[in-house]
Amino acid sequence: MKIAILGGSFDPPHLGHILIAEQVKEFLKMDEIWLMPLFQKVMQDRIFHKQLSSVKLRFAMAKFLENSTIKVSDFEILHNQTSYSLNTLEEIQKLHPNDTFYWILGSDQLNDFQKYYKWKELVQTKNLIIFPREHSLWHVEQRVKETLQLKSIPKNIIVLQNRDLILTNISSTSIRDRVKKRLPVDFLVPHAVQNYIIKNKLYV
Repeated sequence: MKIAILGGSFDPPHLGHILIAEQVKEFLKMDEIWLMPLFQKVMQDRIFHKQLSSVKLRFAMAKFLENSTIKVSDFEILHNQTSYSLNTLEEIQKLHPNDTFYWILGSDQLNDFQKYYKWKELVQTKNLIIFPREHSLWHVEQRVKETLQLKSIPKNIIVLQNRDLILTNISSTSIRDRVKKRLPVDFLVPHAVQNYIIKNKLYV
């Protein structure tokens, strides 16, 4: 199978995650998309101490996004709590040797990509999918080459630039801010996620 992994804090998961997952599946003919909540945010040897909701809560919310082809994986929570993308891909490939894995990156993550653990090895040896965010669609390929220090885009890196892509700048940060300000978020998250946020009094 061809499986693309979308990692993140999912604090909370939102409709932007669904848009990315469904379009990667559609345009790149993936068999499955795995949503993979991280345990903690780490880049190189630095741990980012941004206060995340508990792993249990974030994983439970992510499960509301599942369907027949979008799955939620607890791999990093159980096996790679540093959440290094390179290590995750290597270990998952060992567990599923007959499948081909891809790692999805939003173009907004390019600014921090050189802070990733062994980022050059990640670029050289793993399959990456760059999904444009907001209005960067027509410039994203140039940004990829500059950020990843590439003269041309190699075959293991896919830059999605289809004109039919639906782009969004929905973010978990903006949703948390809106909840804190008692503003509606029903148009940004699935109803089940909204109800879970209310029930557990998150982000207030």
